[in-house]
Amino acid sequence: MNNEESIYLDKIITYYSTEQGIDQMILLECLKAIQAEFKQIPNEAIERCSNVFKTQNSVVRALILRTHLVLQENQTHVITMCNGERCQARQANRFIAAIEEYLKIKVGQTTPDKRFELKTQHCLHRCALGKNVNLDNQELTEMDYEKLTAILDKIK
Repeated sequence: MNNEESIYLDKIITYYSTEQGIDQMILLECLKAIQAEFKQIPNEAIERCSNVFKTQNSVVRALILRTHLVLQENQTHVITMCNGERCQARQANRFIAAIEEYLKIKVGQTTPDKRFELKTQHCLHRCALGKNVNLDNQELTEMDYEKLTAILDKIK
């Protein structure tokens, strides 16, 4: 994290620390604001938040893990691909095989760098909008190889 990013991180944390007292909900809003800026929770933010919010690092980490809307830096991204009947009718099996080849892993495995875990689920319940994929807790619809690999390339 460069100096400019570090200063901006401190501004975000300071803003939320001066809100109506310090509690878990305000800490969560602070974490969401940090993620909105940095696309994830940088490791340095955990220690800074624990100091400002007067709590332990483990409490901040537990809140991050419990709240699937925020991602800690270096956290494994879970890709869940639909293999239900309607998505299969849209060539989901070929799509899954192509993503396995792209990531160089099979369904149920994690990439060697621990960045991605690949899973399938029988139905993601968005059949009219298939092929469907969940990336962490983000619902992606009408996906194809080019769209998904472009998203994954941004994360790498």
